[in-house]
Amino acid sequence: METVSLLATDPTLAAELAAVLPPDMKIADAVTENDCLAVFFDIDSVKPGEIKRLGHRHFIVAITKHRQTGPVMEATALGAYEVLHRPLERGAVQSLLEEMRALRAETGDAMPLSHLPPAPTCAIVGGSPEVMDVCKRLARLSQVDAPVLITGETGTGKELIAETIAQMSSRFGKPFVVVNCAAMPEALLESELFGFEKGSFTGATAPKEGLFKIADEGCAFLDEIGELPLPIQAKLLRFLQTQTFYPIGGTRETHVNVRVLSATHRNLEQMARAGTFREDLFHRLRVTTIHIPPLRERKGDILPLVLFFLNRYRHTAPLEIAGFSRKFLERLESHGWPGNIRELENTLRSALALAKTPYLSTHELGGLSRHAALSENDGNAELLAPHVIALAKRLLAGGEADIHGKLHREVDAALIAAVMSHVGENQSEAARLLGISRLTLRKKLRR
Repeated sequence: METVSLLATDPTLAAELAAVLPPDMKIADAVTENDCLAVFFDIDSVKPGEIKRLGHRHFIVAITKHRQTGPVMEATALGAYEVLHRPLERGAVQSLLEEMRALRAETGDAMPLSHLPPAPTCAIVGGSPEVMDVCKRLARLSQVDAPVLITGETGTGKELIAETIAQMSSRFGKPFVVVNCAAMPEALLESELFGFEKGSFTGATAPKEGLFKIADEGCAFLDEIGELPLPIQAKLLRFLQTQTFYPIGGTRETHVNVRVLSATHRNLEQMARAGTFREDLFHRLRVTTIHIPPLRERKGDILPLVLFFLNRYRHTAPLEIAGFSRKFLERLESHGWPGNIRELENTLRSALALAKTPYLSTHELGGLSRHAALSENDGNAELLAPHVIALAKRLLAGGEADIHGKLHREVDAALIAAVMSHVGENQSEAARLLGISRLTLRKKLRR
């Protein structure tokens, strides 16, 4: 028979607990029995420090009659699995015991970190063919002093790739300046990039060097370049062609030596066709390119990424982490990861912060339940939804009407562009794959 133990000086607690336990459980005389599921601990009569001593071997359930936050927080901080208030309720106790049974069963088949490969220490983590291809291309492009356009979904690590290119190039040790084009207002972006002279506008009481000047002899990384306003695109194009620029209000041309790396999660080719991104700038930026595949296309990299992030953040957990359950890893591998590596990193940080046992389990992955293993169709919907919603919000913010029509045309254009590129601009084959007539395809292309 499975047992629980009682550590308390209050004699009434034993009878209280016995009355709410399920029939297949009994109260043991000591806390050292191997089949002991949990230790019920009366924090009103026993020093809470005992929780820390016992918590390494047992689930600790703290019991109190006081409705105060202090004792509850102290017991939780010391490692109590749960805190219950008296009088004990049968449903709450039995539900908690079932939860602990399930957790013990899951962590009984755990994967200790000591039995797993050592955590990767390199900047780019993974061993899948997709990552190997990225690394080989990255190594080659690092040695060529030319612009690089890095493409991939949000959260795939485009900034890390850019930084690695800079470190592996002849510009190692020189400035590496990051500019988030989506985070700066248009009015501020130009002055941040190119700088300004004293008196060039109200408030310009002193001259300021722009980021391109600061990056001289090094690299400038333009993140989310697809968000760059058209007027700034023209100035950027001239800078890429000549490596010169005029600060705002300046009359003397500034010359620098900067390698420009850029990144986007948007389809710049489609934007160029639509007129929202300069085609000449697009071709200037994509002298060389690297595409970072999404995490869902390289599930084999999840385990090394998990080990990497656990090694980086395990010190933040409230207790020493020894490993994780197989179900924990299976849940991570079955998830769609719309937020890619950034979402995985934040998920693991959350799991470590919420850990109640030395082994991480699916109990710490409650936030992933709505993203559990998806059917193929559901997965496509999950991938499309964030982009459709983001576009709809931009249209709404701009006061646009006919949102449905505009969204439909945007998706239609992206789909046709992708298929046309896939078939080498063969209209007959593209129409066949799209399931439409050549006449319809031609009309859509003209539109």
